[in-house]
Amino acid sequence: MNIDGTTALITGGASGLGAATARRFTEAGAAVVVLDLPSSIEKTEPAPGIVYVGGGAPAVRGVSQGADIAGPPTGLVVDGAPFGLRSG
Repeated sequence: MNIDGTTALITGGASGLGAATARRFTEAGAAVVVLDLPSSIEKTEPAPGIVYVGGGAPAVRGVSQGADIAGPPTGLVVDGAPFGLRSG
C-alpha cells in the first residue's frame, strides 16, 4: 500500500504499538497526527513528521508556535487507544 503524501490520524499513538505505527507511517511518507492523553504526550520524545495533540487539553508537541498544521485530508485512521480497559 502506498501511503506517501497521505495524512494519518492515530489515536493512542504516543506510546507502544501506536507510536511504532506512527513512526512507520512517517518512514513510508505519510504526515501523522497523534491524538492521545496529555499526560502520555508529555512523556513522549517528539519525532520528526509527527504532530502530537492531547485530547481536551492544550498539549501540542512537534509543531512550532503558530505553525500551520493543515495538510491533505486524512486518508488513514488507526484506533490504537485502549479506551475502557482497566487494570486491577
